[in-house]
Parts: sequence; structure tokens; C-alpha cells
Amino acid sequence: MIGDSMVGLPKDGLVCCRFWGDEGVIYNQLTGETHLVDGIGAEIFKLVSEKTATGKQVLQNLNSLFDFQIDFDAEGFMDDLIKEYQKLGLLLVTDNNLA
Repeated sequence: MIGDSMVGLPKDGLVCCRFWGDEGVIYNQLTGETHLVDGIGAEIFKLVSEKTATGKQVLQNLNSLFDFQIDFDAEGFMDDLIKEYQKLGLLLVTDNNLA
């Protein structure tokens, strides 16, 4: 679980975000790749582009924005998305004790 870890954009400034409504594009200057995000992914980037947040804060934000079905594992889905974005070099996830 990412809950207590800090989630944010890489500190080198090479990841840029631009949003339109519930969609956004994330550009990685290092790789030259542009990623289209929407829904939950866009909301994760909107939050962390303003300030670094804990995984719990990201989940709280998502729960306030979306009406998830009772059997939907929002935390697991968020964790998987964040891990995928981290693999792509778009997000930085660090242990909260080191932040």
C-alpha cells in the first residue's frame, strides 16, 4: 500500500502537466513521451502537481470526487495506477520517513 508514502512529481521539473476538465496530458521531457490521462489518473496528477501528498491524501481526494461502488477496490486501483506512473518516470513515490 502506498498510503504513508509521499507521491509527487519528480523534482527535476522534467514532467509537465496540463489539464482540461477531467482530462490531462503529462509530458516527460526526458523521454519525449506524452501521456493522456483522464478520470482517476487525471485527478491524481492534478493533486500532486500542486503539492506532494501522501497516498492516503490522494485516496481521500479521489473518494471525495468519485462515487465508487461498494465492491470497487479504490485503494488497490490507485496503488496500481501510481506504480505504473512511477515506472514511466511520471511520478515519484518516496517513504514518508525520508521526505
